[in-house]
Amino acid sequence: MPGNTARMTLTTADADKILSANSAPRVLELDPSVEELGGRRAVPRLPWSGRPAREGDSPSGQALNCG
Repeated sequence: MPGNTARMTLTTADADKILSANSAPRVLELDPSVEELGGRRAVPRLPWSGRPAREGDSPSGQALNCG
């Protein structure tokens, strides 16, 4: 309908469900979440875990790209 400006309110819990439903298992193993939503942006969070780390405790590029 032209001129319809209705907006859907999305909560971080809703965004987490979307993330879980659309991510590969290897990504979900990293426990990603959506920390904050506002306007046209989302703030993702990828908690630190030693699992995807390389020698020296630096995260691998692949792990960073998963989030």
